[in-house]
Amino acid sequence: MNSSSPNIQRLLRKRQLNVQEQNLLTAHRIRESARPWLTREIPPALLGVAENHGIDWARSLLLDLEFDFPGMASLTGSLLTDTERFIDFEIETDSSYCHLLSVECWEDVTAQHDHGLRNRGTGKGYATIALETRRELLGLPTR
Repeated sequence: MNSSSPNIQRLLRKRQLNVQEQNLLTAHRIRESARPWLTREIPPALLGVAENHGIDWARSLLLDLEFDFPGMASLTGSLLTDTERFIDFEIETDSSYCHLLSVECWEDVTAQHDHGLRNRGTGKGYATIALETRRELLGLPTR
């Protein structure tokens, strides 16, 4: 569903959402955050660290990336890998984001995310929605 869909625009304005609507908006937010990184150049230092961890970038999804956020490392964000693991990272680089200076954090946080399929009151968990969105955006088979 595209971001200009009247249905999504209506949901974004709505105050009280049912479970299905909450899940649609969560998927929309993940999609909107991750989609630009499918065509933008990923910082070379981040690509290098991912490669060193055995991650297949073509089958992974960058969920969030912040550049030079005050008080944080040069590159901070989260990644959903080709093996369906959620990684939070903080990487210090040079100003061009090409040369790695240090890896402050590279943590598998998969277990910290909600993988539920039918949570009371919220429906699908964030991890379940993110995994579905990854498969959708990368054109991978659904489970």
